[in-house]
Amino acid sequence: MPTLAVVPSLAAHQVAPGQVLLTKKFVDGMIKYAELWRGPVVAVMRPQSEASTGNLDDAVFQTDQLPFEIRFTPFDKSIYSALADADAVMLGGDDLLNNLTVWCNKQGKKAVFVSEYSLKTRMQIIDAEVSNPFIRWRKYLWEWRQEQRNRRNVVLADAVQCNGTPTFDTYRHLNANTLLFLDSRVTSDMVTDEAVINARTADLNGHTPIRLAYSGRLTAMKGADDLVKVAMELRRLSIPFTLDVYGDGDLRPIMTQQIRDTGLEGIVRLHGIIDYATELLPAIRSSVDLFVCCHRQGDPSCTYLETFACGVPIAGYANEALSGLTRDHDVGWTTPLNRPELLAQSIAGLHRERAQLRTAGSAALQLARQHTFEKEFGARISQIRELMS
Repeated sequence: MPTLAVVPSLAAHQVAPGQVLLTKKFVDGMIKYAELWRGPVVAVMRPQSEASTGNLDDAVFQTDQLPFEIRFTPFDKSIYSALADADAVMLGGDDLLNNLTVWCNKQGKKAVFVSEYSLKTRMQIIDAEVSNPFIRWRKYLWEWRQEQRNRRNVVLADAVQCNGTPTFDTYRHLNANTLLFLDSRVTSDMVTDEAVINARTADLNGHTPIRLAYSGRLTAMKGADDLVKVAMELRRLSIPFTLDVYGDGDLRPIMTQQIRDTGLEGIVRLHGIIDYATELLPAIRSSVDLFVCCHRQGDPSCTYLETFACGVPIAGYANEALSGLTRDHDVGWTTPLNRPELLAQSIAGLHRERAQLRTAGSAALQLARQHTFEKEFGARISQIRELMS
């Protein structure tokens, strides 16, 4: 059986012999690869000393209980030895892997380039995280140069897999074997049905407060600092609403203080991190009319599909990822970046026209059904299998 090697940008921390710290999302994806590939699957990963990946779903796993092998190796020339027995290699746009596609071509191994962050999105992340203009421009230049290397690897790859429309729109013209997928961990049994939407949207006349929600990291990159500003503008517009915020991050103390200072306690409610399957999903399905998304950059967040699986539409900033989804599907509404007052005005209009929420919720549900975890990973593995035939 051919061996599939996955080379993620994500590093791993070896807690003890036979124990490794990884994100649950990554492990779930690898388990699905192993299930669908039906042959040896190997994760080739950089070791890291920090006992955290920086993600909210970090967990310690017993390596002997995983259906795939983990090989720790620095991303230098030693990676070639770790990939010696691989027949197909999935790799991304990590600068340490710039020469790996060429190596795969020379060795007769199938190279699959996996892309998530467009150049524009990477620039927006720099804007959100770097205040020093000199450092910012230096990082811009570095990312531009890295994008040229990424495009070279896209051309050379045997297949390309793009998570979200931003990189798909760019790379599909460079490689004819380019697949669009929408990554999430929403399985088919997690997708709700029309009856839930109908029950939730029974009040089409807007006699009750519009129920808003956000879930995710409370960081500047995710635009969490604008959520309270949206709430303040909604109150100024005399729109009755509630806003439930699920997640954690460095902005949580600041948001707590802002809520207190503006008298929004009891209206904007911070819940922290709750269990996704048993608490968050049921809450959004039954008690949320509209998801508010202030993401300033277009990373292909799982948030979109997770929300759509609940039959809930999204109103948010016009980043590349959300704009691509609303361009092709009537699943939400976008407003210009960093303009919380315009986003609030859009929400106010939806409060007055509740029927739009039901229509968009149904469209969101259909999109989620088309892109479940099983279907997306099935399509990705099928593309790689075709390379081996």
